[in-house]
Amino acid sequence: MNLGELQAELRHFAAERDWQPFHTPKNLTTALMVEAAELAEIFQWQTPEESRTAHEDAAAKQRIGEEVADVLLYLLQVADHCQIDMSQAVRDKLARNAVKYPAKRVIPRVSPTRASVPGTHVLLDFENVQPSDAELRALVPDAGQVWVFHGPHQREVEKRFASFGTGATAVPISKSGKNALDFHLSFYMGYIASRNPESAMVVVANDKGYEPMLEHAKAMGFVVRRQPHGEVKPPAKKAAAKKVAAKKAPAKKVAAKKAATKKAVAKPVAAKKPVAKTPASSSAAKKASPPKVVPAKKAEAPTPAGARGVAAGPGKVLAVPAAVAPSGTGAVPASPSPKKSVSDADIKRITENLRKVGVNRPTKPAALRRLLKSLLAAETGDASIEVALDKLVAAGTVVINAESDVKYPLFESAAGAGAGAS
Repeated sequence: MNLGELQAELRHFAAERDWQPFHTPKNLTTALMVEAAELAEIFQWQTPEESRTAHEDAAAKQRIGEEVADVLLYLLQVADHCQIDMSQAVRDKLARNAVKYPAKRVIPRVSPTRASVPGTHVLLDFENVQPSDAELRALVPDAGQVWVFHGPHQREVEKRFASFGTGATAVPISKSGKNALDFHLSFYMGYIASRNPESAMVVVANDKGYEPMLEHAKAMGFVVRRQPHGEVKPPAKKAAAKKVAAKKAPAKKVAAKKAATKKAVAKPVAAKKPVAKTPASSSAAKKASPPKVVPAKKAEAPTPAGARGVAAGPGKVLAVPAAVAPSGTGAVPASPSPKKSVSDADIKRITENLRKVGVNRPTKPAALRRLLKSLLAAETGDASIEVALDKLVAAGTVVINAESDVKYPLFESAAGAGAGAS
């Protein structure tokens, strides 16, 4: 209800009770003064600090509301009888006060129409990252509205993103301080979400401190994400290359062991011939005997199950190649990735989340799937999302009607039972 509607309602209210003869500007202003005094009486014996928290008491808040309403009603009637355009009078007074009391700093005003524009809204933390106009378009190709949050020392921000035209809005922080800009950005994000809940929002920043807020927004069904800028990725590739080289090194070592084993096993075969011919060479054969047995046993110890049934006699190396050959290729057997599934614990956690968000539960299947994707930490198109949705429907927690509206009979019946009990 706007001011004009309130004044019309007050005229009708007075006419039904024949109060018009008493509602003169003099009488109304006297009554206004009395009501203002009653409002002031509430805070009369309180300290300034106590008055700040007076509304936290339910009874005090009720009384404050009643007195404020009385003051407003008499004030509107005075303006109505004196034919004052309240909106114009307020604008004129603010303009005169602006000349009389110049502003110390400029704080931008959020345009309700700008926040309601459909499309992707980009919220840029310009203190954290400073992309160019072209870089920002490359980061978020579908950017429609751009909100640039910057510090007092950063100038001509709107010119930097001139290609967005009226779609770019510079938002200087009101006051410098730790995380001041982060809180400004978070507030604007909530405002945009309230005016335009269907639009996607992208926070352009390298600051991972935004993640908890974004995860919470995702859980409530909003399409949000963080887009980093200028993070260096080449070192990660180098690290991967080093890792591959490290994997190849053991293969070479195994190959070396294989060659050494073959040589060690082959030598005793040649050493046995002089033992059979002359007793004088027995001492030399004894010296050569240690490498005859030990290397063969060491080579056989790590043999796989498939090589255990091979009987290796003296001088035979049948089991050794069988043990070494598979690892000599340097190939690492790939472990099968675990198949994603939705457990009863997952369903219980999702159900509890849906209960907690209350009226903010998704009302469309697409929004519900986005919520399930976030809660399951799944990728787009992951089968686990549909599995979870089917389980919720089977449990009666979720119902999707013919109009593609999502209902929650489990929670609605519980709410109805609670209301009936009260």
